[in-house]
Amino acid sequence: MSPRLLGLDPSTRILSTLQDALPGVPAGFDMPAGARKLFLTLSAGAYTTPVTQRWTLTVSAYSTTPAGILDHTDAQSMWLTAARALLDARRRHPLCDAEVQAGPMTTHDTTLGTDYVYGSLLLTGVAR
Repeated sequence: MSPRLLGLDPSTRILSTLQDALPGVPAGFDMPAGARKLFLTLSAGAYTTPVTQRWTLTVSAYSTTPAGILDHTDAQSMWLTAARALLDARRRHPLCDAEVQAGPMTTHDTTLGTDYVYGSLLLTGVAR
């Protein structure tokens, strides 16, 4: 019999950490409005121990100029600030640890027709 994945949801901790680190930049798990924003996805993973669970957090940093072109310096700066803030918060409940998994890298959003900076973090959170 395999255990059910019932780790504590870290999304509230993630959002509050990012709002503190990047005040005035909308961040959310639904695509925020605006030219400057952070779009997040969170995927639950397996238990690494009987009391912890892994999560993959992707952070997409958008900074689009009025001409519709990526402000790469600003987007990368937002991504790095977000990643550093989450690494600093890696010991705040319900998180136990965090590490950069990939990124930052530039990619293209075909739906919005703009480039953005993307990367992921591997989070470890406490289980229920």
